[in-house]
Amino acid sequence: MPGPSRKLRPWVAAGIVSALAIAVAGSAAIGWWVARESPPHQGPIVLISVDRMPATALPVYGAPSTDTPAIDLLASDAVVFEHAYAQSPQTLPAHASILSGQLPLHHGVRDDAGFILKGDVQTLAEMLRNRGFATGASVSSFLLRPDTGVAQGFRFYDAELPESAAADGEPVLVRGASETLDAAETWMRMQDGRRFFLFVQVDRRDADTAVTRLTAALKSRELYDGGTIILVGDRGEEPTQTIDDAAIRIPLIVKQPNNEGAGRRVDAAVQHIDLVPTVLDLVRAPVPGSLIGRSLRAVLTDEKATLSGRPLYAEWLSPYFSFGGHPVYALTTGVYRYVHGANEELTPLASTPVDPSGTSTQTARLRDQLDRLTAAATPALSARIAPADEERLALLGYLARPHVSVVPPTLSWQAQALLINQHRTAALLIGQKKYSAGIRALQSIVDAHPELVVVQYQLASALMRAGRLDEAITVLQDARERQPDEPDFAMALADALMRAGRVEQSLEQVDEAVVLAKASEPATLAAAHELAARIALARNDVDAATMHAKAAQEADPALPVEPFVRGRLLYNDAKYEEAAAAFQEAATMARAQKRSIPDLFLYLGESLAHLDRYAEAEAQYREELKSFRSVHVYSRLAMLYAATKRQEAVEDVLNELVAATPTPESYAVAARLWTIVGDRRRAEALRSDARARFRGDPSLALLGKDARR
Repeated sequence: MPGPSRKLRPWVAAGIVSALAIAVAGSAAIGWWVARESPPHQGPIVLISVDRMPATALPVYGAPSTDTPAIDLLASDAVVFEHAYAQSPQTLPAHASILSGQLPLHHGVRDDAGFILKGDVQTLAEMLRNRGFATGASVSSFLLRPDTGVAQGFRFYDAELPESAAADGEPVLVRGASETLDAAETWMRMQDGRRFFLFVQVDRRDADTAVTRLTAALKSRELYDGGTIILVGDRGEEPTQTIDDAAIRIPLIVKQPNNEGAGRRVDAAVQHIDLVPTVLDLVRAPVPGSLIGRSLRAVLTDEKATLSGRPLYAEWLSPYFSFGGHPVYALTTGVYRYVHGANEELTPLASTPVDPSGTSTQTARLRDQLDRLTAAATPALSARIAPADEERLALLGYLARPHVSVVPPTLSWQAQALLINQHRTAALLIGQKKYSAGIRALQSIVDAHPELVVVQYQLASALMRAGRLDEAITVLQDARERQPDEPDFAMALADALMRAGRVEQSLEQVDEAVVLAKASEPATLAAAHELAARIALARNDVDAATMHAKAAQEADPALPVEPFVRGRLLYNDAKYEEAAAAFQEAATMARAQKRSIPDLFLYLGESLAHLDRYAEAEAQYREELKSFRSVHVYSRLAMLYAATKRQEAVEDVLNELVAATPTPESYAVAARLWTIVGDRRRAEALRSDARARFRGDPSLALLGKDARR
């Protein structure tokens, strides 16, 4: 049975890969010599990827719609693949396969959140750049930001998103086609006759606009006729329960130089991982032996060529990584699709009748193939989501999860489908800053499935964000009892206890976390020591803080814990010049590595404020808020503005506080600050607003006292 805990002997894995390689080589034999006789493609290669576009959305695949005239025209000049399939119904894993030519099993990107395409995975852009191509890309989705690794190999990669939409203030997840295409066209104009590879990714609603503008840009430079244009969907519709045609059958349209093969339709089943070997073959570049996809050049150049049938792999691991549910795997043949997740099912795909008596044999055969294939590459744990990315990912349905392995509970397809919907709803509510509703949604999942410790962790995180620390501690204590050997739960409980002022209890938990983390990877050990250092600072234990800072730095040299702790100790001794220098050293490391730790820029700002360098202090407070939307940082900004007699700025930042973190805790802090600056009327208005807005919320008790950090 496929699952995240299976292992495979090396000789068996090698045998599977070898068998696939032999099958690929054999399937390409027909028509191969004809393909090799034709010259390599010399014109530009433009790859257009469309997010969430199933094949059935286009008229060229039978859709009744007529609102894609540019795509229809492109298809008339191209070869259309009737049965093309994605390797994943998720944006990032699908694009990792499109650009690397590898299965998710091999490139390692298994989900949209918490995964990065590793630097040792060679991309199509890198391979073409080595053949003299200029490489450029322009993408619309936040999920394809350069930090995900898919930009490697591109000399130019434009993915700049505005911070937030002007209308509602929510962070932008997908930018409009105009910005993406403007960048692509500008880069094309700069190539001055060089061969180039351009990758453009747009949202489904912008697909026809993208084709219109890109083909027009090529024609204006007389490059269309000699160019190769590939239009592909990255995935189909969002799955709700299983992997089916709606989720992974996607359009694939290939326009060749001089419109070779125009109007031809290929019926054979093909997949994302075939694109890299196809493009390399078109330009006569060597195809790495590690790729198990096959070149489609034979059927592109010879109408008599055929492709042999073979099982096509797909996976959907979001349920597993999102809340600890079952991963879903599939093998698609010309006749059946076998899917294994919460249960297993075999679905006939062919229009011709299928003999029911043979289904059990087919199920057993495909189950065995899938078992062996998935066991060869156990899903690695996802990385921790950067705090700066949490809000956008929540709006995409993802919540930060602990760095733990879990065994999925026994669930039916229907039960898992309900959980998928409930969890996504909770994530969206939290992304929309409707924390009370999000907490209730997560609590309902935990009540029904207390064994889902991932959801317990997410519930505790939401409770802490809302200032409901005692409830968060109770939830985390239960999670710790269920998985006592996981350092992430010990760290989360230690952090909650520290925030609640129960420092001695937090010390006990973090000490356990450090011991447990020694059996984990260095990043987890570094995180445990970093938290231990902060708890030691809260206890005024200089020796322990210094020791843990050094240990954190040894475990992860990129984490700026040592200079941060040194700065904190200097700050506590009122040596603000020296403290600022130490914090600046830590900040320089953090910016270089694109990583930070809580309170780093806050304390740099505090040190600068003590030195009357208010403008610099303000900038550091703002820097802290980019990654950590701490109520305390907003309060420090408000006090800085009050001290410098900037009354309008005080009002702006307190309004920003309650808008950015709309919880009773933030309202309580804002009300207290209005009282401090002498405006009791505004303070009482905020309290009244909070009581009406959060009626029944347990954390309304905070309005009657100072909110904890």
